[in-house]
Amino acid sequence: MGIPNPAISTLRPLSDTELAEWEEAYISVECYLRALQLRNRLLVADMVRAILFRASDRQAREPEKVPRILAMEETLKAVADWTSNVLNVELQDNRLAARGRLALLLADMPGKWQPVFLAQPPWPEPFVQKMRSSYLAAGPQFAALTMTPQPLELNALGSGAAQWFGMMENRPLLKKLYYLGIVAVLAAVGWLIWKG
Repeated sequence: MGIPNPAISTLRPLSDTELAEWEEAYISVECYLRALQLRNRLLVADMVRAILFRASDRQAREPEKVPRILAMEETLKAVADWTSNVLNVELQDNRLAARGRLALLLADMPGKWQPVFLAQPPWPEPFVQKMRSSYLAAGPQFAALTMTPQPLELNALGSGAAQWFGMMENRPLLKKLYYLGIVAVLAAVGWLIWKG
C-alpha cells in the first residue's frame, strides 16, 4: 500500500526522550499529509510509518539531526520523487511546489485517488493522464503586455492643491505663514475644547 517499509519488530527500544521526539516527528509528517488533503487515516498512518522508518535509518547515519527534521526531509523527498515519477518531469529543487499541489487537487487525488498517493508504479492510467494534464494547466500563463505612459490627470481640487503647494515651494515666507496658520487653528480648537 505505499512506500515499502520493514516490520515494526526491527526497531530498537527507545528512551522516553526519543519516544517524545519521534512522536513529534509523527505529528509533523501526519500534518503535512493532511495538508495535502489526505483524509483516510489508515492510508495516512501507513505512509507516516514508512516515512518514519526511512528517517530512522537516516538517523543511524546522521545522529546530530533531530527526528522531526529527518522525517520532514524524508516526507518532502518521498512526495517530490513520487510526483516527479508520476508527472515524468523534473521538479525544481526536487520539491513539490504550489503548481504540483494544485495538480494533485485538480486531479482529485484527495477525493478519488488517495490509495494511489505515494504508491509504487504502475499507477492507473486515468490518474496519470489527469495528473499530467492538471500539472500543465496549473502552470503560469504569460502574456506579452505593453504599457505606455499616460499623463497624470488630476481633478479640479487636485490641480488646485498641486498649484498651491508648487507656489508655496517658491515662496518660503508664504509657506511659513501657512504652517503658522495651521498651528494657530489647532491651538484655537484645543483651547475651545479645554474651556468647553
